[in-house]
Amino acid sequence: MQHGSKIGLLNQTIVDAAMFEQDGDGRFGRFAQTVRLSDGFFQQLRRHPVPLEEAAIRAISNNSQALDVYVWLAYRLHALAKPTPITWSALRGQFGLGVARMDNFRALFLNSLALALAVYPAARVDIGDAGLTLWPSPPPVPTKTPARQGRLDGL
Repeated sequence: MQHGSKIGLLNQTIVDAAMFEQDGDGRFGRFAQTVRLSDGFFQQLRRHPVPLEEAAIRAISNNSQALDVYVWLAYRLHALAKPTPITWSALRGQFGLGVARMDNFRALFLNSLALALAVYPAARVDIGDAGLTLWPSPPPVPTKTPARQGRLDGL
């Protein structure tokens, strides 16, 4: 939904259905075998795709929080119009609910952020005492330019 200069989500369902497979002990695994995205979420992804670099994902695939931070930066930075501050408290609410102390969260998050920034070198992020400042940045995957029309045989 959009209201003036604000945009938001209202009652957004991400998954309509998911199937989990039993392991050898008869327990269900933590990861879904198949997932059907809700139509609304799928349409949002189609209208606002998140450009991700496959090599970057492979490079940090062993660190789930670094992957989360990379995807978050890829989604946010290329859409920003101005520098945007994010407090440590807001970051902890999004990335570190399982970490009891803020100083522990901050140290863990900064390690993940360093990995994400290593694979997204065009990302502009300032780290401060109050949190991060996100700056408008190019996407991690350059936007495709349409092929030139016309003939290239000397015309």
